Amino acid sequence: MKKIVATLFAGVLMLAGAALAKTFEEGVQYVPIKPQPPVGTGEEVEVAEFFWYGCPHCRDFEPTVTKWAGGLPANVKFTQIPAMFGKSADLHAQVYYALQGMGELERVHQKLFDAINSGGSNKLRTRDEVDTFLEANGVDMAQFADSMNSFAVAAKVNRARALMRRYGVRSVPALVVDGRYRSGTGFTSYQDMTEVVDYVVDKVLAQRKDQVPR
Repeated sequence: MKKIVATLFAGVLMLAGAALAKTFEEGVQYVPIKPQPPVGTGEEVEVAEFFWYGCPHCRDFEPTVTKWAGGLPANVKFTQIPAMFGKSADLHAQVYYALQGMGELERVHQKLFDAINSGGSNKLRTRDEVDTFLEANGVDMAQFADSMNSFAVAAKVNRARALMRRYGVRSVPALVVDGRYRSGTGFTSYQDMTEVVDYVVDKVLAQRKDQVPR
């Protein structure tokens, strides 16, 4: 009798777990990028987050995506790409890559989010405002000026702009997996966004295995 009860209880738990499991629908929570590039090879998958310092949702998403990225397996590479919607967003993208090239990005990244989204009047919309802010935060301004004008930063900015267009990114935060799928809609939390990426990474790896001749 006890064995029967235990078996029934285990079955109930399995059904409950299945009921609680989240489902992700192609075309809703994740969207195929058109035209679809060829299926990749190997085990490494790239996940890119498009963001903008002036976006409060990106600022709020940052702790979740940072924690999630820290627990990724070795074969999943996470990168952040600044989105460019014109004007100050383009300036902020250039600032991002200039600070990255200097090795200062990690130290100043969150400060930029907080300063622009603090509710104050200084949104760092101009180069003068950015320079004043960075100088106050201990950035070497001569080195920063050189980095802002460098070929390397210009190349990264151009690549980011091209990828944004290629992937059809029109709002942020947006996550792109393997250049094949973009995060969609229907999320109830920021954690949902990272969970759908985990799901799509597995989907991409399964697609690659299906391409391997048997």
